[in-house]
Amino acid sequence: MTKGEDTKLMILEAGLDMASQLGLEDVSIGALAKATHMSKSGLFAHFQSKENLQSEILRHAGQHFFQSVVVPALKTEAGILRIRALVDNWNHWTSELAGGCVFVQASNAFNNRLGKVRDFLLLQQEAWIDSLSRIARSAIRVGHFREDIDCEQFAFELYSLLLGFHLYHKLLKNEDIQQRQQTALETLIVRYQ
Repeated sequence: MTKGEDTKLMILEAGLDMASQLGLEDVSIGALAKATHMSKSGLFAHFQSKENLQSEILRHAGQHFFQSVVVPALKTEAGILRIRALVDNWNHWTSELAGGCVFVQASNAFNNRLGKVRDFLLLQQEAWIDSLSRIARSAIRVGHFREDIDCEQFAFELYSLLLGFHLYHKLLKNEDIQQRQQTALETLIVRYQ
């Protein structure tokens, strides 16, 4: 990696942390320059605009998410074990971020805005939901789920369960959320078997 690439990675890591805590909209060239002890012009040279910076933070978060959540789950046996692994990995990933899932934060801030950041976020979320549907299809292929299930409905319910965990864990600080989520996940799995 070149020095410029190392610097950009350091900026994106700090940006991801900031976006998790404050929301992506509050990540600006100036705020991030201050957090990384860089000049505004030095940081600007890497991204050229706030919109590019925010899109790059989402891209970086997506790569981190894929490596931390999806790849380890795909190494698990297809079917129910993979679904459980995916949920555990998502919980761990979102718990590691001080403010929680950057995609949840950004979805709230950008859902009604037009532009490059929203478009990129939308593509990421559609790909994630598609991944959840494909995991349901793989559970059908290995005989863990019935063949007549609606995989898109499963994806909706599983993602809803993950979003509920985020709210209960990060905002409500619910102490028994792990057990509640486990109960909800088992109920969901049984309905699709």
